Amino acid sequence: MFLTSFAYYRGIAIVLIVLSHCYGLSGWTFASFPERVLANIITGGTALFVFISGFFFHQVFYPGFDYRKFMAKKLRKVVTPYLIWSSLALLFTFATHSPLPDLFVGPGASLWDQWIRPTVFSLITGGHFMAYWYIPFILILFLGSPLFLGFIDLPRRTQVAITGALLLCAAVIQRPVNNILVLQSVAFYLPIYLTGILCSLEKERIYEIFSDKIPLLCTGVIGLSMLQSLYYLGAGSAHKAPFVWHYPDINIFQKLLLCLLCMVVLHRYEHSENRILSTLAASSFAIFFLHGWVIKGLGLIKPWFPFVGGLWLLPLVAGLVILCSYAVAVLIKKQFARHSSLLIGW
Repeated sequence: MFLTSFAYYRGIAIVLIVLSHCYGLSGWTFASFPERVLANIITGGTALFVFISGFFFHQVFYPGFDYRKFMAKKLRKVVTPYLIWSSLALLFTFATHSPLPDLFVGPGASLWDQWIRPTVFSLITGGHFMAYWYIPFILILFLGSPLFLGFIDLPRRTQVAITGALLLCAAVIQRPVNNILVLQSVAFYLPIYLTGILCSLEKERIYEIFSDKIPLLCTGVIGLSMLQSLYYLGAGSAHKAPFVWHYPDINIFQKLLLCLLCMVVLHRYEHSENRILSTLAASSFAIFFLHGWVIKGLGLIKPWFPFVGGLWLLPLVAGLVILCSYAVAVLIKKQFARHSSLLIGW
């Protein structure tokens, strides 16, 4: 069952992700309170992708679920491009002697410490390149699909209780340092994935209840972002060791409201046509794999343009990154035709 609104949803999600990765390139430091409020709303767009994945797991894959076919498709369109682009990233890293996280490199000068160990740690964590941590993380969720089948068959109250308990745990555990500890990312995003499943199970009821409560959802998103901005000078969720105490994460609750808000608002456009969002949705995974490379390339030429950046430059830079990533994806798709999904997932 194709849902136009969720295609648009994917398009918006990839835009938020690229925006949050362009802060440094655009020179935006969100020093003021209003800027931090905006940055907290933008940052963490990955949650939208996780929510969409959970929604589609029930909506698309649950009826007649075949674990072997499901995993074969994910290995082809997710893992294979990841391994290809990761190999290129590691070759670039070793050739330029770019730094890797200290944990990745061993203390000695052996082949294992300096080459094999960094490669293995990079591939199993995704910590070697911008945003690639998402692939090992989402692969674990895919591997755990039988558990989600059982979750779907539970009574609704039990589902809500489990999701709520995991949400509270996620607010305390928070995201891993440098996104390296994959299981910590799983613990953090799991309640969002389950919320996506729940919203698919109850989608008609959600549309009915919240269709006239969009201002209330907007107020919740902005209010939580303002609350976080009062005491946190950064943006998005904090990153820390899993068992080190830190004030509870607020961003995850804000992102859940944002997920719900996007779902309800975009439902109004279920029968409309927006070519830009449709194009972004179709190419979203390709943009995901490529945008880090474009950002690196633009970063190399940035010193040639010595002007002061800021918030005004952010949408221009992000738009350029998306446009360049899409252009490269189209070129790859034309050049490799049917095999392009192995390269860019599209």
